[in-house]
Amino acid sequence: MKSSAPVILRIPPEQARAALRACLAELDRLGIPARIEGHGHAPVDSEIERVLAFEQRLHRLADAPGARLALPLGPAGEGLVISLDGPSPDADLVLWLDGEAGMGQLERSLVNGHVPLVEFRDAQGQVLAAGLPAIEQPDILGRALVAFHARLATILAMAIDGKARSLPDRRRMREAPTHTTPLEFFLQSTARKVANRIAPSRRRAEHWRIAIRPVTGPFSPEGDHVATGFTLLPDDGARYYADPVLWQDADRNYLFMEEFPYDTGIGCLAFTELGPEGRALFTPRRFLAGPTHLSYPFLFRHAGEVFLMPENAAAGRLTFYRARRFPDLWEEHSVPIPDRALHDATLIEQDGRWWLLANEERGGSSWDTLVIFSAPGPLGPFEPHYAAPMLVDARLARSAGPVIRLGERLIRPVQNCLGGYGRFLRFTEITQLDDRGFEQREIGRLLPEDGLNIAGLHTYARCERFEAIDLLTPRNWRPA
Repeated sequence: MKSSAPVILRIPPEQARAALRACLAELDRLGIPARIEGHGHAPVDSEIERVLAFEQRLHRLADAPGARLALPLGPAGEGLVISLDGPSPDADLVLWLDGEAGMGQLERSLVNGHVPLVEFRDAQGQVLAAGLPAIEQPDILGRALVAFHARLATILAMAIDGKARSLPDRRRMREAPTHTTPLEFFLQSTARKVANRIAPSRRRAEHWRIAIRPVTGPFSPEGDHVATGFTLLPDDGARYYADPVLWQDADRNYLFMEEFPYDTGIGCLAFTELGPEGRALFTPRRFLAGPTHLSYPFLFRHAGEVFLMPENAAAGRLTFYRARRFPDLWEEHSVPIPDRALHDATLIEQDGRWWLLANEERGGSSWDTLVIFSAPGPLGPFEPHYAAPMLVDARLARSAGPVIRLGERLIRPVQNCLGGYGRFLRFTEITQLDDRGFEQREIGRLLPEDGLNIAGLHTYARCERFEAIDLLTPRNWRPA
């Protein structure tokens, strides 16, 4: 399907909540006029209604996402009919969630900790676009609905524009539903809110830690691997270190990282040098800081010089820095992408062209939506891929470190963000990266050790001599 017509979203009035405004807002940002109309009827889930009402009183949500919408909403006129309530003979597209038509089970699914797979199918039943959204605030149903509906707009726009993209694998492992009742969901959410108010923040916060180990053999990403044998990079508890990037310069090995001081709450960049066994030769030294959050210090070499491409999505631009004196003195070189808030941007050269893979919020979460740019050289000028966004999948979209060349193969570490940020790491092999599209297939996973109270592992970096990861733990955690 390829159309520039407005869209008409049809939904039972009982399911039309204010959270749907996020869908309208994102469609408007994408230049797609949209209107919501009532169609048919659906039973009212009184338990869900109570949860949303209690949430509104407890959290005082400014946009009241659980409130009913007065329909119709949006400009009148003809357009593509998008059915959100099941098959209809005059619908151009129908929404399916986890293989069921309509939105009837959405709210119960989110209460159960389960994010449904989104599909838009045409009148013949063909899937035109699909995606698996990330939910950053799953313990507040109203907020979860806002995030879901924003990403619903992204996937709908992908279905409308007619560009060829790969579809998420419905068979890949998903999170198991918790079978929580709405009352249990609300009580658990309330308990967390109370605990957050009572407990001192320094005791309750989670803490990223970098760990390093020497390379002991060839890189083998296939299959499941457990992260063992790593040595923690020491920290003083007043900051955490995350997003490790390894850099080899002649016979010296450097570890670059995000430093997050708790007293400022703003990430900056630091480095240290590694000794023969992978231990830091000195406490990480800060080398780049600013008024907005910096992280993921991606490095690359070009024309005999070393360049740095950190994440600075908070500033709404992508900036390159050049080393005036490696590794501790850098100067701003250029702003190749000035108007996009990109997360975890990663460069890779393929077939004589440079490709930049990154994530972008686009009204929803930065955890689930992959965008790609390309350029004739690593410094630009960059052009967005014609089919961007390429992928909406909380399991496979967000980069987790530099792409690794393994012979002729390109191995991409990605974060699994289904059920939480950076829960564990997957390895994918890029099988297509060109002007026509992007394809990758999952080949392995890197998992934290069981029983050690590790909540996440979201970066993998490798050089000739060392591997580095980061682990999410309680702040007072000590390894067994």
